[in-house]
Amino acid sequence: MMKQITGEMLDELTDLFMEVFNAPPWNDTWIRDQARTRLRDIMRRPKFFGIAEYDGSRPVGMIMGHGEQSYDGIHFQILELCTANDKKGQGIGDQLLDELTAFLAQQGITAVYMLSMRGDAAEDFYRRHGFRVLEQMCVMTRRCEG
Repeated sequence: MMKQITGEMLDELTDLFMEVFNAPPWNDTWIRDQARTRLRDIMRRPKFFGIAEYDGSRPVGMIMGHGEQSYDGIHFQILELCTANDKKGQGIGDQLLDELTAFLAQQGITAVYMLSMRGDAAEDFYRRHGFRVLEQMCVMTRRCEG
């Protein structure tokens, strides 16, 4: 069952987030307080929207992000999308993304975008759903050092 994400879901979505991203292929090292803060911060953004898929009382997938004004309308940035490790390959991510984009279209959102690693399963997933790499854009980063 899909539910719109609310603040009351924060703790159980934090558990899902850590289960997924601390496991292969990401192998991140999220600790609970950091993961909870990440999701809480996303939920507090203006124009936040998110959906979670539940199997009974357990969340097994989620997608969330926020809208931002651009010159040609509001663009929605997907910040997190994940499916429980034991539910991968069952179409939950497909359903979440389809539900999200249908909702955004109804709201008049003009574009959806996200950041992903190149050459991994996530890139393949998004390409299958009509996303494309913008060759004129690049992601730049720099470590903050004292």
